[in-house]
Amino acid sequence: MLKYKWPPLTVDTMTTLSDDEVTISSDKIEQIRERVLKAEKEKLHLDLPRGINDEIEQIIIEEIN
Repeated sequence: MLKYKWPPLTVDTMTTLSDDEVTISSDKIEQIRERVLKAEKEKLHLDLPRGINDEIEQIIIEEIN
């Protein structure tokens, strides 16, 4: 298990998440990594891969919640 001090995030609903410590298993980190790599590969052929940062942020939020 890895422990991260999660920084406050502002999401589309303008809600601020707490800065409580979040514990993430190695398996969960690997799952996040695989989803992010897949999203990046899908946009690799684009000249301007718009929205990739938002997509990565959404993947992390979905996996952690």
